[in-house]
Amino acid sequence: MLYPNGRVRRGLMNCAIGLIVVTSGDLAAQTPECPGYDPADGIIWGVVRATEGAVPVPGANVVVRWSGGETRAQSLRNGIYIVCGVRTNIPILVQASLEQFDGQSVAAELSEGEVLEVPLGVAFGGTEAAAVTGRVVGTVVDRSTMRAVPNALVGAGDRGFTSVSDGAGRFQLDDVDEGLQTITVRHLAYGEIESAFQMPRDGTLEVQVLLDPAVLPVAPIEVEIVGVRSHKLEMSGFYERRDFNERLGLGHYVTRLDIEERGAGQVSHILSDIPRVQMMHGRCFTSRCDFPVIVGSNPACRKPRQSGVEIFLGPSLYLNGRRVRQVAGQGINDFAKPGDIAGIEVYTGSGDLPGEFADFQAQSCGAIVLWTGR
Repeated sequence: MLYPNGRVRRGLMNCAIGLIVVTSGDLAAQTPECPGYDPADGIIWGVVRATEGAVPVPGANVVVRWSGGETRAQSLRNGIYIVCGVRTNIPILVQASLEQFDGQSVAAELSEGEVLEVPLGVAFGGTEAAAVTGRVVGTVVDRSTMRAVPNALVGAGDRGFTSVSDGAGRFQLDDVDEGLQTITVRHLAYGEIESAFQMPRDGTLEVQVLLDPAVLPVAPIEVEIVGVRSHKLEMSGFYERRDFNERLGLGHYVTRLDIEERGAGQVSHILSDIPRVQMMHGRCFTSRCDFPVIVGSNPACRKPRQSGVEIFLGPSLYLNGRRVRQVAGQGINDFAKPGDIAGIEVYTGSGDLPGEFADFQAQSCGAIVLWTGR
């Protein structure tokens, strides 16, 4: 990662024995190596050139600084430099200089084993009198906790970042021009801030930089309305039973939304879609009636009885939490219309019966629970 402007080329470290010294040809085709160094360290390399004319600068001193340490190298006759043993995963500053002439610092951050190309420049001044400069020393702290903030990039004026705060939050800026200047501080957790200050003539200024945690942008939260719960089902414990039992694969549950999507004309049509529920047909007083039975239940539960009209024993039937008894001439469709139903619970045997519906008949034949109203 290269922080301000600059051209970078990345690669993985090749730790073969030997040092490649590039003397000519395309730099992109070369791979710098650092034998004897920790493979987890990074490598910084590139060409040092004069900022005017882009002429390669041999013998330039290149320093890579980070919080609590630095490493140095010198450019070769063609301006190429290689800096080995660079700390990774923390902000670093790279700068070239030659005698009294300095170049602008470049801020970057390397991952483990990364090779990063950083072109550097050195500005050679004319014959004008040297500007009067001073030094800025200070600390970077969190405003709310007043604790030191390490690994913050710090710079002044138009020279870019030239210092990194250490473990105690301390930093130092050298050669800061006299007069009104701007100090810039950047940190991943705090963002970037700028503040103006007046630099005294040929002196040292002590400052304290207070940072507030940055509010990082987050993706908008998307909310999808699944449905509106029935107050009656909520109060009856329907949803609690459903959510608990469905995780265990027990019971079958139908809501008003399911019924509306099904478009069923009768309750028997809804029940016939539930696994192990089979509709049996019997004779009522004036027409045919539908009686649900549980496939695989006790055979006695599926045997028709003769009492003037045909009726099946079948599963226990509960209406709004109360058990009701089917009398001769009543089928399942006589107890409710699909438009009136808020929810249906179906239990196929004693293994999935809740205690409130576990009567003697239900333990053998299962239970069907109808909830009407809103």
